[in-house]
Amino acid sequence: MGESAKLVISLLASDEAMRLKALDGLVNEFGPLVSMSRPLTFVHGGYYDQEMGTGLTRKIAAFHELVKPDDLERIKRRCMDLERQLSVDGGRTVNIDPGLLGSGSLVLATHKPALHRTPMGQGLFCELTLFFHQGRFQPQVWTYQDYASEEIIQILTLLRQRYLWQLRHLGNGNKEPNQ
Repeated sequence: MGESAKLVISLLASDEAMRLKALDGLVNEFGPLVSMSRPLTFVHGGYYDQEMGTGLTRKIAAFHELVKPDDLERIKRRCMDLERQLSVDGGRTVNIDPGLLGSGSLVLATHKPALHRTPMGQGLFCELTLFFHQGRFQPQVWTYQDYASEEIIQILTLLRQRYLWQLRHLGNGNKEPNQ
């Protein structure tokens, strides 16, 4: 993924007020949103239950300004800082996962090592989570179940269409036409 990409960030939380605080911090850092999904029920396992409670929902936020692939490590670190700032009693209230959506893939950043993840530096990794093939996003064998769900694939497909339009009509996405 060498081209500029659409920054998408997943916000997993049970407390909407804390998710909104996280979103405010993200907008301050990365600029205006172009899209925010409705809350998507998170039903895949109890990995976060002890730390974040039950009743978790995920929202997918997409930002206007396109970013360079090299920015993903810095973006992930900023998201981790924000998670720490919003923690209560040492536990996260919001899980903030950034990714880059390009014409052919969704690449997510993580701090969890695995054989299929590529090191970005200083304990951070990136993962090809979905790839676009035969007209739709396709999961990998390691793709988290919720990212492989038809609901998230539909959201990302729409964001991909908007991203491609942005590339064609606005160039790098940071300026309006004739500016």
